[in-house]
Formats: sequence, C-alpha cells, structure tokens
Amino acid sequence: MQILASDFDNTIYYAHDEEKTRQNIAAIKDFISQGNIFCIITGRNYTSLKKTLNEYNIPYTYLICEDGAKAFDSVDNCISTTYLEEDEIKEIEKLLKRIDADYYLDDGYNKTEYHKDCVKIVVNCVDELEKNIMVHTIKDQINVHIYASRRHVNIIHRTVNKAKALEDLCKNENLDINLLHVAGDDFNDYEMLASYDGAVMKEHNRKLDHLKKEEYDNLSDYIEVLIKRNKLMKK
Repeated sequence: MQILASDFDNTIYYAHDEEKTRQNIAAIKDFISQGNIFCIITGRNYTSLKKTLNEYNIPYTYLICEDGAKAFDSVDNCISTTYLEEDEIKEIEKLLKRIDADYYLDDGYNKTEYHKDCVKIVVNCVDELEKNIMVHTIKDQINVHIYASRRHVNIIHRTVNKAKALEDLCKNENLDINLLHVAGDDFNDYEMLASYDGAVMKEHNRKLDHLKKEEYDNLSDYIEVLIKRNKLMKK
C-alpha cells in the first residue's frame, strides 16, 4: 500500500485543460482501486472543493482543506479543525482596514462574520508588490502563517501548514507516514514537499526549485511511477 497526498488546482484539476484533468482522475481511480490511500490537500475551502469534486466525480480517501486547517474522511466527516485565534484576527483586521484591503473571513466552508469560527483570512490581491508588502507587514507584527498565492494573501494559524496536517492525519488515522508521497505545484506546497518524498508539476512556482524534486508533466505520470514501484516491491 502507498499513500499519496496531492494538491488540487494545477496538480489534479486544470481549469483550462480538460484532458489533463481527465487523465489525472483516471489515474487516481486506478491508484485507489489497487488498495492505496489518496488524499487531496488544498488551500480551497470545503464547499468550493466539493463542487468541483462532484462535477468531475473525483474519488478520495481524505480531504484536507484550507492548507491544513480542516480535514475530512472519505464520507466527509470533519476529523480536525484549527481555528485562528480571536485576538490575532482582530489585530489582522486592523492592519487590513488601515490599507483598505479587500478581505473576508472563512470558516472552512463559507465566508463568515464570526471570529470564533474563522480558520482563514483571505485577502483578494493580484499585485505582486502589494502582496509581498502585506505578507511582510503582517508577519513582522503577528505570529501567524501567511503566504501569497496567485490571487490572494492567505492567513492561517501559525501551526498550520500542509506538512503538519499530513503528519497529524497519519498519526490520528494510524497510517504509516513512511508510505507517504506528495505532489504539488505552488508555494503553499513547500512544507510538505520539503518534508516527504514527492514530485512537482513541471509548471510550478519557481520558489520550489531548490527542493530538487522530480518534475512531471502531469500527476497521472507520477501516479504511474508509484504504481510501478509498488508492483516491484511486491515481487
């Protein structure tokens, strides 16, 4: 048995490339059918992710959303949640309002107005300079995990990242972490790619380059390698 945890957007799902997406879905189904465990790990919230999963009938054993702040089992029972701290949310909001930032609080499912339910603060921003300034300003003043993605600045609890989420999942679900492989393409995949055996998609954030991971055109290609490796181990 092997465990594969994969990022979603531009690793499993390509919004503008139906063929690559379909190839990945077929490979995932093959991987699971052979008794392996497949985990989707993404910065998306549950509601956004499930809409696409249902549309394309993408199977999974576990879902990890909000970069690790919420995790679900195969029947979508929530098995873990890490909330932002209320005092930190208030301080972050002061900074964001000061610069007139366009942001919202996310409870893991939808936008929320309640601090006690918030697992992530999402700031809408596409300007690279503005994103970098925002990240460094908040990071210098408040102890949270903050990073810039393509269209947003994302703020989660300081203990939350994809590597830690996978470590917790394996511990809580009695999975052998030595069987874990990971795949991704963007900066929020950095921690898990640095921590575990894995691969990056050929079209990836160049901040991942110095990890020196194998590059693949598509996730399906990496899954094929893992399946072959598994068959060799059984001989």
